[in-house]
Amino acid sequence: MIARLRRRLSPLKRRAIKLLYRLAGRDVVCNLCGWRGARLASDDWHPHTICPQCRSQLRHRLLVAALSHLPQLSLERLVRGKTVLHFAPEAPLRSLLEPAAGAYCAADLELQPGQGLDLALDIADMGAVADATQDLVLACDVLEHVPDDQRALRELGRVLRRGGWAILTVPQPDALAVTFGDPSLTAPEDRLRVFGQRDHVRLYGRDFIDRLAAAGFEVEAVAAGHFAPGLVRRHVLFPPVLSTRPLATNHRRVFFARKR
Repeated sequence: MIARLRRRLSPLKRRAIKLLYRLAGRDVVCNLCGWRGARLASDDWHPHTICPQCRSQLRHRLLVAALSHLPQLSLERLVRGKTVLHFAPEAPLRSLLEPAAGAYCAADLELQPGQGLDLALDIADMGAVADATQDLVLACDVLEHVPDDQRALRELGRVLRRGGWAILTVPQPDALAVTFGDPSLTAPEDRLRVFGQRDHVRLYGRDFIDRLAAAGFEVEAVAAGHFAPGLVRRHVLFPPVLSTRPLATNHRRVFFARKR
């Protein structure tokens, strides 16, 4: 009886939280699901950056803002009718990209029941994907989990057609200039202490754009500064409250990497 009551209260609690955020105001709008309210929800790292409805995070809304407002990186140019490979697909992004794509494939390292994945695929070893067959590959906050990220970048270059795009995000602590990894750190608790998460294997610095260029990509890093201040506030493309955690990424960027 108590267990059933708890299961029923949990969805009610979630709906109540959404309603409270909505009733408090309508100045903030999620550009993925259209939710409106006074402010977004919070997680342990970043206050007021999580959509209460679709759970989009700042990096997702920044990506969608680029597709919507930057002509050179528009959805019509990069996605419409294209062959799209999406790693670890986030539901809000997938709902935007899949209908526009000519062919869409949702991939992850392991097939999980109920996630709607099409392919079990290691981004660092995409043997199941032929050379030069993809127009667009997306991987948001994936590479920090990959032991050999240089091999993953080479694989991205291999599967993309010439002129194709990789859209990538990685967490980047604000003060870190040079990417840091330590293969000797294998215990989850050590990785949590050093990298901020149990399944992360490195911290990316501001040199990530140089790493992409060295792998054969022309790169444009899109940040909140690419957009009008009103749009940034409306869609929360920059944290309204800066995180004080040392490893937090307050200055998010979305990397649009075009294969030369």
